[in-house]
Amino acid sequence: MAPAPEPETTIIDGKKYRNVHEGLATVLAPYRDESQPSVKKGRNNDEGLQAVFYNPIQQFNRDLSVLAITVYGEGAVLEKEARNAQKTQQRKNNKGKKRQKLSNPEPANQTANGHEQAPSRKRKADELVEREAEAVVTEASKKARTTDEADDDEDLLVEALSSDPLATQHQQEEAKGQDGTTSDSLQKDAPANENPAPTTKRVPFAILDALSATGLRALRYAKEIPFATNIVGNDLSSTSVQSIDLNIRHNKVEDKVRSNLGDARGFMYSKVGNEQPRHGEGYVHRFDVIDLDPYGTAAPFIDASLQALQDGGMLCVTCTDAGVFASTGYPEKTYALYGGTPTKGPHSHEGGLRLILNAVAVSAARYGLAVEPLLSLYIDYYARLFIRIHRKQQDVKLLAGTSMTVYNCAHGCGAWTTQPLLRNQPQTSKSGETVYKFSFAQAPLTTPNCEHCGSKMHLCGPMWAGPLHNPYFVQKMLDKLPSLDEKVYGTTERLKGMLTLALEEDLTEPTTTAETSPTVEEPTEPESKLIPRLPANIIDNAPFFVIPGQLAKVIHCGTPSETMMRGAILSLGYRVTRSHCKPGSIKTNAPWSVLWEIIREFMRIKAPIKEGAVKAGTPGWNILARARGTERAFVSGLKDGAKDQLARCDTKEDMKTVLQGMLWRLENEKAAGETANGNHEETAARSEESVPQRARSRSPSPVEASKLNIVFDEKLGKENNTRRKLVRYQMNPRENWGPMSRAGRTG
Repeated sequence: MAPAPEPETTIIDGKKYRNVHEGLATVLAPYRDESQPSVKKGRNNDEGLQAVFYNPIQQFNRDLSVLAITVYGEGAVLEKEARNAQKTQQRKNNKGKKRQKLSNPEPANQTANGHEQAPSRKRKADELVEREAEAVVTEASKKARTTDEADDDEDLLVEALSSDPLATQHQQEEAKGQDGTTSDSLQKDAPANENPAPTTKRVPFAILDALSATGLRALRYAKEIPFATNIVGNDLSSTSVQSIDLNIRHNKVEDKVRSNLGDARGFMYSKVGNEQPRHGEGYVHRFDVIDLDPYGTAAPFIDASLQALQDGGMLCVTCTDAGVFASTGYPEKTYALYGGTPTKGPHSHEGGLRLILNAVAVSAARYGLAVEPLLSLYIDYYARLFIRIHRKQQDVKLLAGTSMTVYNCAHGCGAWTTQPLLRNQPQTSKSGETVYKFSFAQAPLTTPNCEHCGSKMHLCGPMWAGPLHNPYFVQKMLDKLPSLDEKVYGTTERLKGMLTLALEEDLTEPTTTAETSPTVEEPTEPESKLIPRLPANIIDNAPFFVIPGQLAKVIHCGTPSETMMRGAILSLGYRVTRSHCKPGSIKTNAPWSVLWEIIREFMRIKAPIKEGAVKAGTPGWNILARARGTERAFVSGLKDGAKDQLARCDTKEDMKTVLQGMLWRLENEKAAGETANGNHEETAARSEESVPQRARSRSPSPVEASKLNIVFDEKLGKENNTRRKLVRYQMNPRENWGPMSRAGRTG
C-alpha cells in the first residue's frame, strides 16, 4: 500500500502552516506546538494537530452554501436594483414640483377676512429647510459648474434637495483626513483638464460568516460569488482572527473581506437601534446573508442573527447536534434549545429539521418577521437550512396555523397523526381580497391509543408544518449546476442528486385556488433569477417519510422491494417519492390505514409468515388482526362497525337491535366472512374508483381500506434511467467519518 502523500506546507515567520485548497480559496491552517505539555496528542483523522478548526468533510456543506447564496443573491441584487430605479424615478417625478416650489413660492396663508395668518411652527421649519437646501444648491453649483456641465445642474438640484443638509455636513466632517484635508480640497488641487473616468456603483451585497474559524467560508464567498461586496469573518478566538487576517492577505481579498474579533451575538445585536447607517469603510448596517455554522447547536445565535438581517435576507443555519434534535435521549434539552420535543422513529431527522425551523420562526415572529424555508436538508450528521426572512405581519399571523403537534406511536407500529395549533380559514372580503379568520383547533384528531396497533400515543412538537423547500429555489440551483467547474466544486454529483431528491419531495396537491397553491409564471430574463414566494399558509400533507423495511419488521414478514411498494401506492392514486434524509425511504400522501393494508396484502400474497411468528398482544399481532381472509379480520370488522352503531344508540331498543344484528352475523359467520373477505372481483371495481378519491380528503377507515384493490405493479414503480444514475446518498469516503474533535485553544 502506497504511503499517503505529505501535505503541502508553508513556513511564515518561522511558523509551519498546512495549505488547504478548497474551491478557489486557500487557507493556511496552523499546527499546534507539540512541545507544549498541555497539548493532547490526539489527532483529527489525518489532518494533524490543529490550532484552528478545519473539517474537510464539510466541503459539501460549503459547496452547497456557495451555490445557494449565489442563486439567492442574483435575485436579491435584481430586487435592489429595481428598488433603486424606482426611487430614482420617483425623485425625477418630484423634480419639477420642487423646482416650481422654489421659483414660485406660495403666498402667505390668509384668513377669511384677508388678513395674513401667522405661520405655524411646522411651516417655519419647512421654510428653514428650504432656505438651507437652496444655499447648498447654490454653493454646489459654484463649485461644480464648468462649460460642459451646464446640463447637469438639474440633476445636481434634485440631489441637493433630496439630501439632508445636516447629513451632508456630517459626511464632510468624516471625509477629513488626519492632515485636515477634505475631499473638496483634494478636488481643487486636481488638474483642471483631468476628467475622472465614470464609475459604476455596485449594488451592495454583504455577507456575515459569524463563526468563521479559519475564514474559509468568507474567503470562498469573496472569490466565488462575484456580486459580493462586503464580507465579515467573525470569531471569538484571537488565534482564529489572526488566522483569518493571514488568509485574507494570502488570498488577496482585502478589498472585500475583513475580520472582526468578538462574540457573534454581541456583534449582531450591535445592529439594533442603528437605523441610520454609519459612514465608514467596511461598515455594514444590515447583512443580506448571515451564515451560522457552529460546533454544535445554532440555537444561541438565532435571535441575534435575525436582528442583523435585511428585509428579505437569507439566514443559513447549521446544527451538528443530531443527538439532541433527532434523538429521544435528551428531550428536555431539545425543548430547551428548540422549543419542542423530538420524534422517535426513522423519521426523527426530518422531525429535527422541523424543530429547528419552528425555533427560527417563533424567534422571528416576536419582531414581526416571517420565515420562508428555501432549502432544508439533513446531511451526513448535521442539519443545513437556508431560510428567507420577510418583514410581513400578515404572514406572522399564519404561523400558529402552520405549526403542529404530532401524536406518534413511538413504541408500537410507528404511525403518527398531526394536529395544527390553530386553524387558518381563508375568506373573501367585500373588496375581493383574501383575508384569514383564525380559530382554535378542534380536540385531538386521534385516540389515546393507536388505531392501528393499540399502543399508547406520545406527544411531540410543536414543530414546523409547512413545506421544507421552495421548489422554485431548488430548481434554480439545479439549473445553475451545469455552469460550475467540477475541478473547483468537487461535490457536484452529490449536489445534483440531493437537490433532485429535495425537489421531488414536494407532494402538495396541484390546485387552482389562489389561497393554497397559486400558479406562478416563470418570468423571462433577467427577471427569471427572482425567486417567487410560496404562500405562507401551505401545510405539508406528507410531513415525514416511512421505511417499508421498518413496517415489515413490525409483522415479521419479508420486505417489499422499492418498485413493488411504489407501484402499489401509485396504483391506488396516491403520490410517492423518496426522502433525501435516508436511503430506502418513501414519502407519500397515502394515509397510514392504506400503508398498513399494503403491507398486510404483501404478507398475505407474496411473503406469508409462519403460524406463531407474531406473539399475541404485540403491535404486529393487532395489525394482523385485519388481514384479509382470516377469522380475526371478520371479528375486527364486526367490532369496528359495532363501535359506530353503539355510539348512535339512544334507547334500549336501539341497543337491542344492534346486539341482535351482531349475534345474527356471528351465527352466519361463514357467509359474512365470504362477503367481507372474498369476492374481490366485485369490490375491486367499486373501490378502485371511489375509495382513493375519498381517501385523498380523509383517511379511509380500516373497513374501507380492506376493500382496496392493491396491485404490486413493478413496472409502474420503476423510474427512468436518468433518475437511476443520480448519486442520491453519500457513501462514507473515509474512516472516522463525522464532525471530528473540537479544536482546542493555545496559550
